Amino acid sequence: MPLTITLDLEDSSGVNAPDGRWVKATDTFLDALAERQIRATVFVVGVAARACPALVRRVVAAGHEIGLHGLRHVPLGESGPVRLPEELRAGRSLLQDLTGQPVAGFRAPIFSLTPSTAWAIDALTDVGFTYDSSILPARSPLHGWPGLPGTPFSWSSGLIEFPCPVLGVGAARVPYLGGIYLRYVPLVVTRGQVRKLTDAAAPWSYVHPYDLDPGAPVARLPHANWPTSLLLHTRRRATLSRLDAVLTAAGGPAPTLGELSEALVVRDLEQVVAR
Repeated sequence: MPLTITLDLEDSSGVNAPDGRWVKATDTFLDALAERQIRATVFVVGVAARACPALVRRVVAAGHEIGLHGLRHVPLGESGPVRLPEELRAGRSLLQDLTGQPVAGFRAPIFSLTPSTAWAIDALTDVGFTYDSSILPARSPLHGWPGLPGTPFSWSSGLIEFPCPVLGVGAARVPYLGGIYLRYVPLVVTRGQVRKLTDAAAPWSYVHPYDLDPGAPVARLPHANWPTSLLLHTRRRATLSRLDAVLTAAGGPAPTLGELSEALVVRDLEQVVAR
């Protein structure tokens, strides 16, 4: 099953400097995508776009889809049900004004759409998003929503959800196609799982600029402790080679999430009511 490539465009340092390492790492990834003739879905943090609009324009000029990764890179619960709709509108308007394109998709920072933040689903729908990519359908030390489908489904509001692909059993289920898991799960396991996927899976991978920056100084990342930050710093040189191996196993790149969501509208998707 072909694989959609996604990038969470953020500055992990929180500085959002236009000449920062996150910009250079993003440019490196854009070059890699161009070499492989891949169109990706890029979820952009609003304050990062405001700080470096030229980078967002480069993403669009290269043919990639733009989605919102929050106005700020904070969990949904930190924004709260009163503030979030305002931030969603502001972030979406910012990206649409900057790119001249509609922004249909959203991904919550740190997969923070969970039972405790289910109120965000109606907010996303009301603001005008047509698809979401914020669910980790497994238990997690940070955020997760175990028990939800592992393949695309529709919320009762009509919002289409692309859950993060996971591998494993019970508490050992991990998002094997992205971030540090892409680098650490044995490649033979990852390739074997990808080859088993059916047409219903619509799998996607995710990376961040820091995943592509092995030369960055070690630093504690926001919303992570020091041991986790140290782990996230390792094996970054393997990111692109691992992504290439997974793409080969998948049979190549898939369309963007926005294009897939348009195709899914006519399908009889499982409908889920948030509880």
